[in-house]
Amino acid sequence: MTTHYFKNTLSIASTQLAKLPLATNSILLFNAKTLELSHFNLPDCLSPFELTIINRRKRVQAKQEYLATRLLLKHLIKVTQPQHAHVALNKMSTQFNEASSKLQIHVSGDVINTCISHSHGLVGVALNLDKSEFGFDIEKVSLKRPFEKLAKHFYHKDEITLITEPTNTQAQADTFFRIWTLKESVAKATSRPIAKLLSPNVFDELHSAKLSACSNRVTVVDSNVCFDVSVVYKKAPTGDAFY
Repeated sequence: MTTHYFKNTLSIASTQLAKLPLATNSILLFNAKTLELSHFNLPDCLSPFELTIINRRKRVQAKQEYLATRLLLKHLIKVTQPQHAHVALNKMSTQFNEASSKLQIHVSGDVINTCISHSHGLVGVALNLDKSEFGFDIEKVSLKRPFEKLAKHFYHKDEITLITEPTNTQAQADTFFRIWTLKESVAKATSRPIAKLLSPNVFDELHSAKLSACSNRVTVVDSNVCFDVSVVYKKAPTGDAFY
């Protein structure tokens, strides 16, 4: 049965970043649109490699999302890894590993797997210290997307049925984007291209890979924009997700 995949089971707590009781498997969610880029001296925050990447970004929102994800990852390192607490931000560097399809952060000789996601300004980051099968995804829920047409073109027939059964447009959109974030999360957890997970039934994929999943909705209050967030993991996480 797929019913439980559509129940809001992901725990999300709203609190101030400085007061977070972070665990090593916490996910941080943050509205990057609130960042004022001019308030940051980028060479102090980013490694030389990261500076080259952010300088290639043309759109302000893309720069905000990039800076936010790197600052949050480095904050997680400092809070959860005492041996790295005094490492300067610009001495930590993130880089995508093509071989493992993982974004990794390099700090004082250690290489730590991470996971990030972003959609329309909302960003999320997490560390994956034990290199377990883990991935999460964020996607803005939009009624303007031709989600029924997209589903019929890309999704499995059983997923299409789930989406088209409700007569309410909002319910159809909610189901479409929940399936999408689950597919993206599975792709990240298993290091598989998302293109290879579009047509298979995502619920069958979760079952065959023995992966657990939980999801929820997050609403950015100042804009009243709703996002779907899904997490896929091999073992049940002990920490909460924070916003």
